[in-house]
Amino acid sequence: MLTPRGGDYHGRHPTARSRTVTRRRLLVLVAVAVLAALAVAAGVVLLGGDDDSRSDAAPAAETGPARDGARGLQRCSALADDSARACYAEVLEVLVDEAAEPAAALEEIAVAAYTSEDGFLLANCHGLMHTVGREYAVARGVTLGNLMDVLPRTNEPGCSAGFAHGLITGVAPEIDVSRPEASAAVCEDTTTRYQRYSCVHGFGHAFMRISGEELPEALRLCQALGPEAADCAQGAFHDYWFAVAGADDTERPETVVEDPRVLCGGQAPEFVRPCWYRAFVDDRPDEPVASGADIEALCSGLDGLQREGCVTAASVVGPIEPQAQLSICTELRGEDVLSCIRGTKVQNLITSPGEELVALLRRCDAFPAATGLECYRWLGKVLAVLTNGEFEHLGCPAAPSERARQACVQGARASDEVLETFS
Repeated sequence: MLTPRGGDYHGRHPTARSRTVTRRRLLVLVAVAVLAALAVAAGVVLLGGDDDSRSDAAPAAETGPARDGARGLQRCSALADDSARACYAEVLEVLVDEAAEPAAALEEIAVAAYTSEDGFLLANCHGLMHTVGREYAVARGVTLGNLMDVLPRTNEPGCSAGFAHGLITGVAPEIDVSRPEASAAVCEDTTTRYQRYSCVHGFGHAFMRISGEELPEALRLCQALGPEAADCAQGAFHDYWFAVAGADDTERPETVVEDPRVLCGGQAPEFVRPCWYRAFVDDRPDEPVASGADIEALCSGLDGLQREGCVTAASVVGPIEPQAQLSICTELRGEDVLSCIRGTKVQNLITSPGEELVALLRRCDAFPAATGLECYRWLGKVLAVLTNGEFEHLGCPAAPSERARQACVQGARASDEVLETFS
């Protein structure tokens, strides 16, 4: 059976069905954690709830986090949002700081997040762990030279990826701005495609920190990474929205652009999709995206690459379930359909069995022939990232026709190429 090895949670709170699936697949998660030495999606969304603020509104005496791990996390789960955030921030830091190795603490935290009844920790873990990782790097003297010794060796996109991005942000002062590609070369030592993507994304965060949150300078450093510039830019735009909110010890830039139409409209073509993606993930539209009409409303008046980026971003903040996302995509027309498909949150299937990944792939049958093939190609690519390449051999053969199977395989074999719209 195909075992998913990565993903990203892209919703504020899981639906009832999502929670049921999560509990049912806990053993799968634990097995993956052990095999991958889980030390690290969302999407939330992604997906990571990339809400990375660390509130001091509730002092320790009020939240009373226990320092023995599970009890502390359980106590935090009983609190209201602001108090819960402050409680989790303290408990997560203690868990990692007191562990012999971060990997053990990250495994415990991830299990708690994926089995939580209310979904708060899952939705906010990525952002909270940014701060934990950054402070850990500073306190433990992590350097570019030993970064890979502590960087999580797992595809888990939520808690662990957040910790990884925080670690890389913590070593930002060591980056040689005259040769940023030399510093980012440490990402070549990762063991999976997702881990490399996450590492490059983390350098986007780091470039923002050493640039004083000046986005143009950070993007210039990303460009030095060549083909991976767009994936680096996702981290830079992510940190930009941190800075806008004043989260994770960032400073709000003197000049702030909060309208994505203006911000993304001024970017180089390679950065347009990452710009829109992070804009909607990190600063969500006021109205929920529940239909094709909602996407049309958000992206009206845009055309070309700007519209493509907007439609993908609107799709990614739509329903938590990727199957429901694809159903919304069938309501669109023309190029909008493909842009919508690009936003499919396959990362949210991290705890799902292989047959559910195949069932998602077969949703491509709902689209007209040419569009359906592009759907098979894109899902083949991102599902291969999710499963460390296994999907090409264990998922693509389930496509209903030879052309569909070929498209899926083509996508899977392109998984080393830039991702742009992935978390």
